[in-house]
Amino acid sequence: MGRSGAGKTSMRSLIFSNYTANDTRRLGATIDVEHSTVQFMGELNLNIWDCGGQHKYLDNYLGEEKENIFGNVEVLIYVFDLETNNREGEYTLYDECLQGLETFSPDAKVYCLIHKIDKVPDDQREPTVESYRRALAKRSDRFQPGVYGTSIWDHTLYRAWSQIVYTLVPNMAIIKKHLYNFCRLTDATEVVLFERSTFLVVCCSSFGGEDEDAINEKYMSVSQVIKMYRNMCRQNQSAFRSVQVRNKHYTMFIEPFTKSTYILVITVDPEIEPAVTKANIEAARNHFIKLAD
Repeated sequence: MGRSGAGKTSMRSLIFSNYTANDTRRLGATIDVEHSTVQFMGELNLNIWDCGGQHKYLDNYLGEEKENIFGNVEVLIYVFDLETNNREGEYTLYDECLQGLETFSPDAKVYCLIHKIDKVPDDQREPTVESYRRALAKRSDRFQPGVYGTSIWDHTLYRAWSQIVYTLVPNMAIIKKHLYNFCRLTDATEVVLFERSTFLVVCCSSFGGEDEDAINEKYMSVSQVIKMYRNMCRQNQSAFRSVQVRNKHYTMFIEPFTKSTYILVITVDPEIEPAVTKANIEAARNHFIKLAD
């Protein structure tokens, strides 16, 4: 949900439809509500409603279609356009959306994406997002939204959407526990699970003492780079399969894992041969198929 031109369809197309940032320039305005269903992590179906932001549609959503739009919602993603000249008007629309949720989906989770953050100088980005975070916390009552600055031109969009889908995977705590065990038993330094089609980070584990938030931040950039590289392979009629990097500091693998995931494994012990790490990935595959799929 959000005003027309905020970038809702662009981010959806980039994450779920393999568009590049440049490709989104071809997209037109959304007419009414565009419905799409994407499969995520095996059997999880995400029903995404992309709501056009023109005034005539917004009036309809908040009027006679209110129950249809806000009923049975698991997650509301509200996109704030940083290029707007009417920030208070954005807040008013957001308030009305929350009223719809309060009535028809009181248990929904809310995320606010402060979009086009690339338009803001680097040293002003966090203060800008924080000012929105404070304002939204005051007017969001019980929903306590997650607030992220995003741009289609860098990894921030992957960071936000990874956090969103993380809350939707029902057995995430179990997957994370077993990923940590895999990391520990194989002497890996870091292990990351990516969703196969979107390459969003599903979860990660570290046995090297690095803060989990820092790991997540690092691998959101990997998400973006691999997605771009995979699109280039597709354009050149080549299939993306895997990545292996080895230097004097570490060895890194990105390998197909289950039918819905890729796994990234990093080792820093030079005595661990790459063949051993690949054998460990293969040995763990069937176990994780039962968990992740």
